[in-house]
Amino acid sequence: MRRILLTAILLTGMLAVFASRPASASVSWSVSITSFHETLAPHGRWVVTRGYGEVWIPARIAVGWEPYWDGEWIWTDYGWTWISYDPWGDIPCHYGTWVWVDPYGWVWVPGTVWAPAWVTWAWTDDYIGWAPVPATFVLASSGYSGPAVVAPPARYVFVPANQFVGVNVQAVRVPVSQNSVILTRATKATRFSVSGGIVRATADPPLAFVQRVSGKRIERASVDKLKTRPSSISAAHISGKSIRVVAPARERTAATAAQSNRKETVVQPGKQAHAISSTGKGHAKPSHEARASSARAAPSAQASTASPAHGSKLRFHERSAKTEPARPAGKPERLIVQDSHARPASRPKEERHAEFAEHPARVPPPRESSREPAPAQAPRPQVQENPHAAPPPPVQAPKPPPPPKEEKGKEKGRD
Repeated sequence: MRRILLTAILLTGMLAVFASRPASASVSWSVSITSFHETLAPHGRWVVTRGYGEVWIPARIAVGWEPYWDGEWIWTDYGWTWISYDPWGDIPCHYGTWVWVDPYGWVWVPGTVWAPAWVTWAWTDDYIGWAPVPATFVLASSGYSGPAVVAPPARYVFVPANQFVGVNVQAVRVPVSQNSVILTRATKATRFSVSGGIVRATADPPLAFVQRVSGKRIERASVDKLKTRPSSISAAHISGKSIRVVAPARERTAATAAQSNRKETVVQPGKQAHAISSTGKGHAKPSHEARASSARAAPSAQASTASPAHGSKLRFHERSAKTEPARPAGKPERLIVQDSHARPASRPKEERHAEFAEHPARVPPPRESSREPAPAQAPRPQVQENPHAAPPPPVQAPKPPPPPKEEKGKEKGRD
């Protein structure tokens, strides 16, 4: 009997220990800026800004969108956890932080440390609000319990206290014009703890306060219902006593370089190598080795594309070189040139007459001239004679030439 009681007590104690044990690093997974680049690229664009380096800007968002605005809050083992309704919200709402940058608006600065929500709190008996922590926020290896981080009033999102849980925030959000008045009389707090290697949000605002002002009993939600996967600090490969919400600049730069290298094409055997710029603009240019190999292959390509006549001569010389017998020493070399257009030997006259009788000669059709016909000349205009004009003068016959004169010397000789 005593053994049974002792066994039951031991089992009860072990079950109590395991049941009260919070979720630990067993649910962690490896994270990296490079994977965030690939996941968020279809949902926005990456730009380089002054002061923050490369940041991500969401696309296709509603007018008036803000971080931690489209979703709801639930109470979990990690404290107040944000459940985003955005299709990409499982990364930017739990890693890194959001900052306002002109002229882009809200942009996300990457980080690799997970948290239920990287926000600072402010609340009154009537309203509860929050705002993203700045990019310079740092917590120790045990957490943060220092002075409250206060953001500009326009960066807060306030909702009525009795509608803080179980309601989509964007449906009950208080106008921004009231933020300054609410913030002046609000209790402000920024607290995080590290337990089991995971960052947790300390109860701000306190759970008892939220249950009192909302008039609801709030149940702890299971980890399985979360749309995000908690990860430990070790998954972020962080070493040291300080934990930054934003990843170091060198890590973000390395991720950007790795993403650019992936855009280059992989050269396959037997194909020319093409170097493509990371911007994706312009035409690809063959590399120096590809141009050199193309130049070496050009003569062989020209030989293979020779005309049929040249090809027949080349083949003839190859055959003659192989079959030609050895030439006796001392005799000069005789070059034999074959004419592909040589006239065949003449046939007997009887065969030619017989073939002509069977196939009489046909008169070839007249060749069509490729020249265009000369344009027809316009007829000359006819000139009408004037009947009242004076008749033309008669044509006089030419006078006969005078007889030749005889010389006096000849006449005296005659006498």
